[in-house]
Amino acid sequence: MYKYSVLLGAAALTVAASGVQADERWYFAPSLSYIGADDDRQADNGPGVQLGVGKPVSDSWNVELGVVADSLDLTSGGSEYDQVGLLLDGLYFFNRGASTPVYAVVGLGALKTDVSGNADTNAMANVGVGLFHAINSSIGLRADVRYRLDEDDRVPAVNRFGDWLLNVGLTIPFGKGSEPAPVPAVEPAPQPEPEPEPAPVPVLAPVPADGDNDGVIDGQDNCPATPVDRVVDGAGCELDSDGDGVVDGDDRCPDTATGVAVGAAGCPLDSDNDGIVDASDSCPDTQAGVEVDGKGCELAEVIILKGVTFKTGSAYLAPGSLAILNEVAETLKRYPAMRVDVAGYTDNRGAVDLNTRLSQARAESVKAYLVSKGVNGDNLEAKGYGPVDPIASNDSAEGRAQNRRVEMHIVK
Repeated sequence: MYKYSVLLGAAALTVAASGVQADERWYFAPSLSYIGADDDRQADNGPGVQLGVGKPVSDSWNVELGVVADSLDLTSGGSEYDQVGLLLDGLYFFNRGASTPVYAVVGLGALKTDVSGNADTNAMANVGVGLFHAINSSIGLRADVRYRLDEDDRVPAVNRFGDWLLNVGLTIPFGKGSEPAPVPAVEPAPQPEPEPEPAPVPVLAPVPADGDNDGVIDGQDNCPATPVDRVVDGAGCELDSDGDGVVDGDDRCPDTATGVAVGAAGCPLDSDNDGIVDASDSCPDTQAGVEVDGKGCELAEVIILKGVTFKTGSAYLAPGSLAILNEVAETLKRYPAMRVDVAGYTDNRGAVDLNTRLSQARAESVKAYLVSKGVNGDNLEAKGYGPVDPIASNDSAEGRAQNRRVEMHIVK
């Protein structure tokens, strides 16, 4: 019993504390073994080797197919136990993202034992527990302790042997790994425009006949009653820089675009008071108090962000998506108390768990871009739903394209 406690302690000391990331690639798993032989074998302890090929099949499980081999000297005589076997193992990770991931292993197989030319093949099983340590992004170190049973009746009154094994080895993935989720493209902050030069102070001609003191003598003044301190043109009339019919002195919006209808204060009309001026309002008759989008139309509870797309198989935003998300960001900033779920969906091709993770990464990428544009991140929650709730048939390429989408769900 003391020997097995030492083996278990040695396995725990062979790895340091380090996290491990899920890697969906196939991998090789070479290991060296030390076998603590069953006393009934009447054999010494000895070394062994194991070579496996495996793959993660879920967030918690790996499956491995391995070949094992070892040679144990008999305590009496010069003969050996020469053993070669084939083993199918399942490795269960209790928390793959923990600082020191712990896994359990259970497996079945067959073991061929040859003693002095007398060979026999019997069923084999093993159970155990181990630890994993990621050396870098490609290679990992692992160690485990296993109890192995094999059916063998070559010793009288014994029909099976139970050996303890300490395995120390590597995992070496092969093939190309998945790309990390992208950092959303963020436009550089605009540089402030230079301060405009102040309008020149009109030079007053040294003549007494300027009744309104605007710098234009009465004989040349077409507007002789201009209010005090107003800027005038050469004819003595107040300037209207944007040509909207409201002079600059009374114009609260002096940069109105040409042809836009304005009110008495010179600002563009907003007939339905929804914050979108009539010239840009696609729905100019919106009822009072209704929340609207950037075009002045009522916000739906579920908004499909048409045109927001990603590079194939990744969460990188396609360049054409940014203009749409900029408009969404401006709408959300107008309603700082609004809470929204950013929902990602995929079509039904591929594994459900992979599609769900991809849709989550895409929803988080959209959220990150909106936050970079000034939206309060506390009001946004990214959710990935994978292939559920399709809005079109997945039997056609057009339908699958519609199902690969991002939606905004207004929660409050």
